[in-house]
Amino acid sequence: MRLFIAALLDERAVSELSRLRDALHDASSAGSFVPRENLHITLEFLGECTPEECDSAAEAVDGLRFEPFSLSIDRLGVFQRPDGDIWWAGLEESRELLRLQSDLHRDLMDRGFRLEKRRYRPHITLGRHVMASMRCGRIDRLEATVESVSLMLSERSASGMVYTELFANRG
Repeated sequence: MRLFIAALLDERAVSELSRLRDALHDASSAGSFVPRENLHITLEFLGECTPEECDSAAEAVDGLRFEPFSLSIDRLGVFQRPDGDIWWAGLEESRELLRLQSDLHRDLMDRGFRLEKRRYRPHITLGRHVMASMRCGRIDRLEATVESVSLMLSERSASGMVYTELFANRG
């Protein structure tokens, strides 16, 4: 099973991000756009895991200590790719988010997970393989609240990626 751990946002923020994604869609000649229910901030991508690793990841999520906290989304960015770009919404630096991700990363490493070593760059993916006339840069600030951290199952279907929450820590 393919797993990742996500910070999930409040409904108002998801609605605002959906509008932003829709504007990107309207300015694009091609692309695959993230469904509303899949908008999230990835804290750790675990990849293919055994049932035992799934249980261990759920324990790591359960062990996180946090209260719901606010974030500011303030820009659009692009990871350039030859077959179309990955567009994302970027965040102002958040000590709470960075601490949460760091605590999670350390616990997962202690549990034997092999994780990426590159610097954590939090973002919210809006679309992949996008060919857009829109420009990236600063946007009107969107306020969001991280309400939970969830262990997510990622499955490919005929209609795209389906994310299923397996375990949630609501702070």
